[in-house]
Amino acid sequence: MKKILLTFIGNNDCLLSQGKEGAILSILQLREFDALYILYNDTHYLQHASEILLYCRHKYPQLTVRYQEAESINPIDYNIVYPAMIRAITEIQKEEGIKDVEYTISLTSGTPTMHSCWVLIAQGGIIPARLIQVSREQGISEIDFKLDDFPKLENTKAIKIQLTQSSRENKLLKQQLNLGCDELLGEHESISQVKQQIANLVKYEIPVFISGESGTGKEVVAKLLHYHSPRKEQPFIAVNCGSISPSLFESEFFGHKKGSFTGAIADHEGYFSQANGGTLFLDEIGDLPLPMQVKLLRVLESGSIMPVGGKAKTVKVNIISASNKDLKALVQKEEFREDLFYRLVQYEIDLIPLRARGTDIILLVRHFLKSYAAQYRTDKRFSPAAEKKLLNFSFPGNVRQLQNLVKLAFINSMESVIQADDLMLPSETDNNCSIEIPTEGIDLDNVIIPAYYNAALKKAKGNAAEAARLLGLKPHTFRARIRNNTNGNNIDERE
Repeated sequence: MKKILLTFIGNNDCLLSQGKEGAILSILQLREFDALYILYNDTHYLQHASEILLYCRHKYPQLTVRYQEAESINPIDYNIVYPAMIRAITEIQKEEGIKDVEYTISLTSGTPTMHSCWVLIAQGGIIPARLIQVSREQGISEIDFKLDDFPKLENTKAIKIQLTQSSRENKLLKQQLNLGCDELLGEHESISQVKQQIANLVKYEIPVFISGESGTGKEVVAKLLHYHSPRKEQPFIAVNCGSISPSLFESEFFGHKKGSFTGAIADHEGYFSQANGGTLFLDEIGDLPLPMQVKLLRVLESGSIMPVGGKAKTVKVNIISASNKDLKALVQKEEFREDLFYRLVQYEIDLIPLRARGTDIILLVRHFLKSYAAQYRTDKRFSPAAEKKLLNFSFPGNVRQLQNLVKLAFINSMESVIQADDLMLPSETDNNCSIEIPTEGIDLDNVIIPAYYNAALKKAKGNAAEAARLLGLKPHTFRARIRNNTNGNNIDERE
C-alpha cells in the first residue's frame, strides 16, 4: 500500500532557511510516507517548497516529493479555493490512482478556508483520506467525525454545476490578473514585456541571460523562469560568480571527493550536481575570471563534470545567467570569452532601472508598505509629499534600495502617515566628489582598489563583514576579492 501525504505549504513551512522546521517536516519526522504532494496557492511558495524538497532528498531519500498547483487569487474565498483544490486532487489521482493508495491529508498548513475545504472533500467522499493535524505539544493527532450529531455530507453531485462555474471563473480571473508573476510588480510597459517573455520562455529549454543594474530584480526573474517551467519540482541553485575564489572554483562548481585535497574531510556536491535536473543561476557572470570561464565552457559543451578526485559525471542543468555589466563590451576588451558569451546569451531579458519606470515606484512603495504593515501589525501610508519625494529620487540601487528606504521610513515614522521628512534619502550629490587623475595615470586594480580594501579592514579592525559593510559589498564578495587582491592575512572571518 503506497502511503501519500497531501498538504498545502503554509507560512510556517517557509522558515527552513532560518533553521525552523514547519508542520510538513514535523509530520515527516513522526510518520513515514512514500510520497509527499505539496499544494501551493501562490508561486512565491515554490522557492520554500524547493527547500523542503532538498531537505527531504538528504533526510528521507526514499520519499518522492512533488508540487501540485492549486492557485487561487484569494486564499480565503471558498468559491475560488474549493474548485482549485478539486482540480489539484483530480491531477494527483490521475498520477497516483486510488487503488493500493492510502491518502493522508494534513489540516495544519494553509488557511482556515483550506482546512474547511479539506474536510468537505474528505467527508464528501471526493477522495478517501485520513485527516491529521500536528502540534508541538501533542504530535500527530487523527481527526474523525464520530459524533452522533455531526451532519453527513451527501449528494455531492448536486453542486457539480456550481463548482464547474466557479472553476471557469477562477481560470478567467487568473488570466486577467496574470497570476503567477506577482513577484514582478509593475505596470510599466517594459515590465509587461518581461512578463510576456517569461510566459513564452518557460516552455523551452534555452539559456537565458538577464541584464540590468544591481537591484533591478534579476534573481526574481530567474526564479520566475524556473518555477513556472517543467523544472519547477527540481532545485533552483543561485551562485554569485563574483564571490568564487579561483582556487576553489572546481570544488564549488563540480564538487570533490573525500580526501582529494587538504581539508576535504567529506564528499561535497558542487553546484552543478545540486542543480541537476533543475536550474543553475549564475549571477554576476561578468565577474567570472577568464581561467574559470574556460572550465565553465567545457562543462556547458560536454554536459559532463569532473569532481575533484572523482570520476566524470553527466548532468542536465538549465543555465540562467545575469550581470550588471555589458558582456558584449567585455568580449570586445577580451575580458569575457566570445564562445562562452554565445553559449550563455541565446536569449536576453533586459530590466530597465527603477528611475525609468515612472509611477511603478509608488506601486512598489505601497506593496512594501502592505508587507511591513502585516509583519509589524501597524497600518501606515505615505503622504502625497513623501510619495512625490520618492518619485523625484533616482534610486541608484533600484528596487532593492527602494525596499530598504520604505522599511526605514516605516520604522522612523511615529505616526500612521509617513511624511517626507521621515524618508532617509541619501544625498544625490554625495558621490560627486572631486577626483584628479595624475598625468602618469594610476594602477586601479593593483594599487587603488587594494588600498581601499586594506583601509576598510584597518578601520574594521580586521573584521571582514564590517569592512564589507563600509564598502557597500556583501561579506562573501568582499572576502573573495580581498583574497584575489591581497595576501588575505589579518582577516577576521566573523559575521
